[in-house]
Amino acid sequence: MTEKTSKKELYKQAIHLIDNWLDYQTYIKEIPGVAVGIFIEDEIVFKKEYGYANLEKKTKLTDQHLFRIASHSKLFTATAIMKLYHEEKLSIDDKISKYLPWFTSEKDENLRNIRIRHLLTHSSGMTRDGKTAHWRTYEFPEIKEIMDQVTEGISYFETSELLKYSNFGYTLLGQIIETVSGQTYHDYIRKEILEPLKMENTVTDVNESNLARHATGYKVKFPRKEREQIKHIPARIMHSATGLSSTTEDLIKFYQAHFFGNNTLFPDYIKREMQRVQFKSKMANWGLGFSITSLPNNESAGHGGGYPGFITRSGLIQDQKIIVVILTNAINGPALTLFLGINNIFDKVAKEEEKLEPKPEEKIPDMKDIIGFYENDWGISLFSQISSKLVVIGPSDDNPAEFIQIYKHKEGLKFITPKEPPFASPGQEIEFIDGPDKEKIFVDSHRGKSNRFKFSY
Repeated sequence: MTEKTSKKELYKQAIHLIDNWLDYQTYIKEIPGVAVGIFIEDEIVFKKEYGYANLEKKTKLTDQHLFRIASHSKLFTATAIMKLYHEEKLSIDDKISKYLPWFTSEKDENLRNIRIRHLLTHSSGMTRDGKTAHWRTYEFPEIKEIMDQVTEGISYFETSELLKYSNFGYTLLGQIIETVSGQTYHDYIRKEILEPLKMENTVTDVNESNLARHATGYKVKFPRKEREQIKHIPARIMHSATGLSSTTEDLIKFYQAHFFGNNTLFPDYIKREMQRVQFKSKMANWGLGFSITSLPNNESAGHGGGYPGFITRSGLIQDQKIIVVILTNAINGPALTLFLGINNIFDKVAKEEEKLEPKPEEKIPDMKDIIGFYENDWGISLFSQISSKLVVIGPSDDNPAEFIQIYKHKEGLKFITPKEPPFASPGQEIEFIDGPDKEKIFVDSHRGKSNRFKFSY
């Protein structure tokens, strides 16, 4: 009797498909660089970089290049707050004014109602970024400018009225961490989070000492034009909201500490509270720091990040012990699309497990010479092997799992098209034959011959 493949091994067998899809997405969307890390259960099963850290110098992206992870900083800030909470040094139901006496305004009565919990869940009703125009001027504020804005009033809604994302709120949380711990935000994050987790490639803000380690950030790519660089901007006092830089491997270490059973930072009751939906809206759900994202058959606790020149996305799936991290160095980098695409492939593989598993009497053909990219006048196809089956996707698709086809082996290098989708010639035969140069050619009765397709950045 054939032993059933574990879910983890089945997911690992989908890595070839994921790798090639990511490679093609980087190419076809002209993304400068993409760094990807995938962790399952107890190991990093995939870590790779595509493209360039710097386009002009043709500097290849490596796992040592730092990315501005922007609002991922909020996860570190929330983790620090909850660590202080666990140590009974503060309560998340304390008012902000208990720790920041200057947090008061005769022009803004709502401020007296705001508690730490409201800042963590973006439900304070306060301004998103304040009035310093730092996203346009690239000059982030210092503490006096924050205090002056509080005095003038910063509320747009009443507390708990709606989810209103606020970098300003997480800037205040950074100040609370400094007040309660008696340390700078930088020192507290380093000593209490980065060092215990051995995160050696994470910094709390860009500066002269780490600038050279960063990938270059880029503006939007317009047709027939080259991308333009965006200079690195220090987040200054707002680093607790948006200042951190990191790598895929370091972020995986951070998320591992948020798995149940890992008590490096704090016990599970804290993690459950952080990852439980605390505030809902039609477009987003929030825990304490964590954004809760719905997946086809699960949910992910994580965050996204957008900083001039960088778009990033990451998250964990708690019950499957999966972590996915996507970092891009372009302001229109499709980090969320890639993050969802990978998770959707895993979900599809789990759903089709019975089809993918080899039958006891099944003879599995050697597919190493036929998997890869093929092209014809209709476009590009990507063939891969998952478990015992040949599968195909359209590598241009944002959701590659949606129209994935799982072929049944007939004989030799002949396969039968599946019953779904109905427009893809169900039940008809496809075959791989030798071309003039001995490279395989894909032949089907619908679109004829497809030759191997190769590309480079």
